[in-house]
Amino acid sequence: MAPNDHDLPDSGTPGAGTVGEAELPYLRRCVELAAEAVEAGDWPFGSVLVDADGKILAEERNRESTTGDPTAHPEFELARWAAAHLSPEARATATVYTSGEHCPMCAAA
Repeated sequence: MAPNDHDLPDSGTPGAGTVGEAELPYLRRCVELAAEAVEAGDWPFGSVLVDADGKILAEERNRESTTGDPTAHPEFELARWAAAHLSPEARATATVYTSGEHCPMCAAA
């Protein structure tokens, strides 16, 4: 199969590497959140947390500059939210979509 604009580098995660039509609304929302971050004076990153049924559970944008908190990345905030609001089982089946590749801190979170 020839590569196309929907093929992404394989992260090593089963099922990772290809963006399907079902994922596009989540990714579009991430880009909208990234635009909101830029408008507020932050770096252009946005993320959404989606449950196994495809429902958006939480969303966040970068707030690093406006809060002065170097950990205020959207993925990290969603990890905090998930730890406080979801069971371990629900966290295991949830997916984080983001407008850019995760930094090492966010990937570890």
